[in-house]
Amino acid sequence: MVDQSVKLLWSRSLHLRSSSETMAAASDALVVAERHSRLTRLDPVSGESLWEQRVEDCWGTTVVAGEKCLYLSQAGVLHCFDLHNGEQMWSTPGPRLLHYVSVSGSVILLGGWRGYHPLKRVSLADGEPLPPVSTALPHGSQLAWPLPLRLAPERDLATHAALIAIADKPELLLLDSQSGTVVAEWPLPAPVVFPDTGIAYDVSDDGRIIFLSGRRTIMAFHPVDGVKVLWQHERDLLPHPPMLRGGALWLVEDTGITFVDLDRGAVTEVAHLPRGAVSAAAPISGGALFAYPDGSLVSVDRVGHVNASLRIPARIDRLLPGGSDLVHAIGTGHLVTLNLVTPGREDSGADHERRVEV
Repeated sequence: MVDQSVKLLWSRSLHLRSSSETMAAASDALVVAERHSRLTRLDPVSGESLWEQRVEDCWGTTVVAGEKCLYLSQAGVLHCFDLHNGEQMWSTPGPRLLHYVSVSGSVILLGGWRGYHPLKRVSLADGEPLPPVSTALPHGSQLAWPLPLRLAPERDLATHAALIAIADKPELLLLDSQSGTVVAEWPLPAPVVFPDTGIAYDVSDDGRIIFLSGRRTIMAFHPVDGVKVLWQHERDLLPHPPMLRGGALWLVEDTGITFVDLDRGAVTEVAHLPRGAVSAAAPISGGALFAYPDGSLVSVDRVGHVNASLRIPARIDRLLPGGSDLVHAIGTGHLVTLNLVTPGREDSGADHERRVEV
């Protein structure tokens, strides 16, 4: 059992309930939309505002991509800002309700959310549209948020690719981001299950991609090994991505949290707390952090013990690791940054884009 505490580092009012996907973080950067029409970069440690830019609304999607910050407004305008000084580099109008933004090499992938718009490609350099994605993706399909993958150069598939899952089809597709063509596919026992935000995957510390196939089957994917069943659960799971670190697997049910020690095949039912279903979850150093609708936060370590708890006076809709033992929490008009105090820090291996080097 690891001694760990969760402390509130700072909080910030957003002056309106922004979409949880308007927050993006990197190891030294935090960007969020607030006050109806502002995109703001904050210092992750102090919460101090470093720059701000006017945007159409605060219900869009923010992504940090290297030295760039992308913001796709709900109105359909895709903005690119210099991450360091906030200077606008380009802006491209498009259809509303695209929602997803995935950066794969020099290509931005947009669309697929709820099937409103097909997946489209845009140049990261200037925002200009690129030739459309291959018709191998059914028109109007509801997709999981495309997961960017950077494959080793010796692979025959693609250097920059994206993992694609369709809501009603039991298969995984690998899209070559540069050409827009599907270059590989793998059958699944059942379609990938994901929440309305579309985030379906967790990337483990060994590079495997973990996801739900149906409501009870946890799958692991690697481009070299393909797809394999990792665990078969006895009860239905909520559409939160399962989290795997080492041989430790954390699952979310409607009545609580289940911890699985895959090496021993041991299952631990974490005490079901009377707070309702988990509203957000994220891997952290030494374990996983779970949020509940009443603002409660609970960390569970790699042997299934509850190590720390904290309650903030706001609902939490999303948890996002930010590096240096920081976790950012957004929901109900507030942004909160938490400090995880753990002896012997480990890297959580998670970021917004969920990139993996394989």
